[in-house]
Amino acid sequence: MSDFTGKSIVITGAASGIGAAVVSRASGLGAQVVGLDINESMGESIVRKRGGRFHCCDVSDLDSWEETARMLGESMGAIDHLHLNAGIQIAPPEASIAEYQFSAMTPERYKRLIGVNIDGVVYGLHHLLPLMRDGGSIVVTGSLAGIVPYAIDPLYSMTKHAVTGLVRSLKAELGTRQIRINALCPGGIDTGIIPHDQRTEEAVFMTPENVADEVLMLFTTEQSGATWAKVSEAKAAWVMLAPGQKKQSD
Repeated sequence: MSDFTGKSIVITGAASGIGAAVVSRASGLGAQVVGLDINESMGESIVRKRGGRFHCCDVSDLDSWEETARMLGESMGAIDHLHLNAGIQIAPPEASIAEYQFSAMTPERYKRLIGVNIDGVVYGLHHLLPLMRDGGSIVVTGSLAGIVPYAIDPLYSMTKHAVTGLVRSLKAELGTRQIRINALCPGGIDTGIIPHDQRTEEAVFMTPENVADEVLMLFTTEQSGATWAKVSEAKAAWVMLAPGQKKQSD
């Protein structure tokens, strides 16, 4: 594992799941970590306990991002690594699988889904790219549902396809500053957004800590604009090529 001593890392969705695991791993490797999350009470407790600093941010809100960027600029200066990780599904985990279906969509749930999963990435890039150090790196948490169909929650799948498309398309523009961007697209992870009805005896989920290790690996890879699939703890993430996309040498 690389040494991140002195590196500044910003993580969204840091109060739980993958984000909280990345805070722990990165802080333990010497990084200066700021965790962002809308859940202030959990964020204050979990992020600080894991060695990071916490700031409350609603990733779907432009004003919240503007204030967050101002705070980060004053307290951190340049950002070395950015992990845009916050994400939700269309329905809360306690809902029945039927509520995740397209036919059960409500405008309120749809707007919130788009706000967190797509706007949260776009707004985060818009506000924090000016603070990124040239030669830095960005990891966006996608999903296997952003590579293959996910019939349980089609709208969630749509948002993750959008994210992978953005990552692939930003390679050239960010490359002018030697900033690398990659999407990590894991399968099922034992986090709070998994529908309760999917937690059967047969279901096997990866741990957030295992996925966090892959995030740190992607911070240091020379590849950019790539979509990395992760389907099991036993197998490292690998690049999924889009049609017509050529394999990069690392």
